Amino acid sequence: MRMKYNIIFAFSFSTSCLLLALILLSSSVIPSATITSSLTPVMASVDDNQEDDDDNDKENTRDNDDEDDDGTNDDIDIDELNLLQICCAWSDKISDGVLEYRISGEGDEDSKQSVRNAIQDWDLLIDNLIFVEKQDDSSNEADLEIGFSDSNEDANDEEFDYGDPIAAGKTEFNFDNKGFIDSIEVTLSGGIFGDRFQNSELEQIARHEIGHVLGLGHANFDGNLMSESTDGGTGNISTCEVNGVLAANYWRLVDVSNNPQYPEAHFVVC
Repeated sequence: MRMKYNIIFAFSFSTSCLLLALILLSSSVIPSATITSSLTPVMASVDDNQEDDDDNDKENTRDNDDEDDDGTNDDIDIDELNLLQICCAWSDKISDGVLEYRISGEGDEDSKQSVRNAIQDWDLLIDNLIFVEKQDDSSNEADLEIGFSDSNEDANDEEFDYGDPIAAGKTEFNFDNKGFIDSIEVTLSGGIFGDRFQNSELEQIARHEIGHVLGLGHANFDGNLMSESTDGGTGNISTCEVNGVLAANYWRLVDVSNNPQYPEAHFVVC
């Protein structure tokens, strides 16, 4: 059995900017956009269980942290902490220390290179795991399949519309029957309203999506690659994200084991 849910990384315009956007488009000028990200469950039970676990984890964390070593109780509001969510762990597909990926032929070479650059940025920071690109076009699936949307559609297969959010990237997880990641499909939008993203923009989108690929959810604060809005975030990979990936896939990246284990925490404190 395989379970699937989507993490959507989307461009969106505020309502107040709608008229301005239309005017600028007619002048061939693309307005700045805000990148936001949201979790959209395909199977509600997966998302519901995750939320229940998160709630329980928050309660347990409060119970454990409220009492100091000297026996005093100090209320700690977990909502005030900078947290990065841990989503899930890979299956034994990466027990050999290799995560194979393939980039489909739809994108141009510059876009493909931007994706490779984003992957390399992660590769250099994560020990005991290397990304290997599959060059063949065989039907054999890679662990990670990366594709680009149609030029008239965003990554969520929606036609561009000023009234709706525009998905710049989408990550779909396929889980095995034990709940570990079995394979992943990432779809990237090469541009917005017919204009191609700048290489730096596409790299940032790809870095964010690869963070999901490595088991990360979203940060609850600005200034983080995995923040829901890049307006308040950063395109760089920080120590916080690296620690989150290590926590998500501790069994392989730290223990260097062949036996997948679920993450012991639902988040890391940044």
